[in-house]
Amino acid sequence: MNLKDERKRNGGGEKNKTELLKNKLLFSLLLLFLSFPEAEILHAQSNLTASPYTRNGYGILADQSFASQKGMGGVGYGVRNSQIMNPLNPASFSAVDSMTFMLDFAVKGQAGWLEDGANKATRYNAGLEYLALQFPLAKALGMGVGFEPVSYVGYRYADESDIPSIPSGQSQTIYNGNGGLKKVYGALSYCVQSRLSVGVNVGYLFGDVVNSSVTSVNVTSANTFFKSDTLRSSALIYEFGLQYRHPFGKDKEIVVGAVYTPKIKTGATLMQGEAYYSPANQVTGNPIYRTTRDSVFELPETYAAGISYSKVNKWVVAADFQYQKWAEAKFYDQTNQLTNRMKINAGAEFIPNYQGHNFFSKMRYRAGACYTNSYFKVHGFGYQEYSASVGFGIPMVDRRSFLNLAFEYSMLHPQSNTLVKEQYVKFTLGYTFNELWFFKRKLQ
Repeated sequence: MNLKDERKRNGGGEKNKTELLKNKLLFSLLLLFLSFPEAEILHAQSNLTASPYTRNGYGILADQSFASQKGMGGVGYGVRNSQIMNPLNPASFSAVDSMTFMLDFAVKGQAGWLEDGANKATRYNAGLEYLALQFPLAKALGMGVGFEPVSYVGYRYADESDIPSIPSGQSQTIYNGNGGLKKVYGALSYCVQSRLSVGVNVGYLFGDVVNSSVTSVNVTSANTFFKSDTLRSSALIYEFGLQYRHPFGKDKEIVVGAVYTPKIKTGATLMQGEAYYSPANQVTGNPIYRTTRDSVFELPETYAAGISYSKVNKWVVAADFQYQKWAEAKFYDQTNQLTNRMKINAGAEFIPNYQGHNFFSKMRYRAGACYTNSYFKVHGFGYQEYSASVGFGIPMVDRRSFLNLAFEYSMLHPQSNTLVKEQYVKFTLGYTFNELWFFKRKLQ
């Protein structure tokens, strides 16, 4: 062996050591994150809203697409790509390459402008969006695990109101809310044959929805009235998905996907408290505390479908449809407390030159739009939400990992001028780490 060969061999060894150190560092950071107390993680996730609409139902429903999809309007039911993680359809997890391990996480920030005709307010929020892993278990069998939000609750606003035994017009109430629902999940997907994949996603839902109010009264006998309602929910939730691929030629294909989620009854504990306080901040009378576990709360039966048409490493166009039967789900023991919800998404991605040497030609350029309606009504009225988004997938040096950016503008248009109109500019920064952990490198 000559000196040149020895240098080459040592260089290969150093490269492998570098890869090993990088993998160990990533795992250490991941374990450090997962070792945080649950309260710290949930606090980071729960401050992603400041909307008074979150006082209704379980709060505002989260967009459960990942950063790479948010730039495309949030599509995913018919999207199948080995380079991204797609939590919307559990059948997509078998698309993972048989030699790779994937990690995806993101943070989100938003600026919101709220207006009710007489008042205006600006709100800023930021926090953790999601964390997920995906890896192969065997040939044609993939698995994904992760943590993501289901709903957000977060608001603070003032209003005049009446309380028991207090004359009308002599009180002002400040409303506060926080919390929301979250879930941890595990999904399995199997390619039944080269074109058909099926999957199941099982998750544990948990979280507190906290609504409270503090009423100041212009009388000396009872200056302040405090009321709090906390809905603590937990449930085992599951959904079933499938995807069917139909190729056209060597590099084009159509993928059709569908997802079904049955109606789920949650384990619910309702904790309520009421108390009067004197001007000296002392409790007057007997405070009331109640805990009940017999109220029925449910999550709706959901149908979803999507389709995509793509050319390998060049472009993809996709569209989704989702329908949730909230009116048939019980809320405080009764149906028809909420309203059925429909969601329509469409988006596209374009890569100018996948093998090009120019940095901008290798980037992924994304755009999309979304429409949905509220699943609750306020004083008999709901709202429609319209949004448009753009995104960028920036490839790392290895061309497998990506930095994903998504920018979204959304508008909540209420059915009544008496309700709050909201506008948001949202920013999501995500990172998809894709590593050949199951690939055995050979020294040269």
